[in-house]
Amino acid sequence: MAQEKETENKQTNGFMESMKLFQKVYDFLVYIFPILGQLPKFEKFALQLYIKQSLFELVKDIIRFRKTGTKSHIYAADVELEFIRVLIRLAFDLKYSAVNKHRYEVASRKLAEVGKILGGIIGAVKDGKWK
Repeated sequence: MAQEKETENKQTNGFMESMKLFQKVYDFLVYIFPILGQLPKFEKFALQLYIKQSLFELVKDIIRFRKTGTKSHIYAADVELEFIRVLIRLAFDLKYSAVNKHRYEVASRKLAEVGKILGGIIGAVKDGKWK
């Protein structure tokens, strides 16, 4: 009986963490999309497109993980997150006015929050505690 309750709590906690992760990523999408629209037009089919595609892939990997529980999806989400960080940093380093210091710092903080939740889920998956 106690073991069933513990398993149920793990499942509930796991689902809540994945929902929290999804919400943080969604909040980042809402924040970054208007900024991406302000990138120079010549970046519309390069940097802007890569960032958007990676963000959508991140969302899909999180959804896939929630639906299937397959480890490879959460690891794929981690790779996409790292790629997004690199692309946002590139936009800042190229000194595009759309990604000024303040926006870069806010975006970095939001991505760090996503990374912490994602890291916690990956740790639970590695330890076999994810249900």
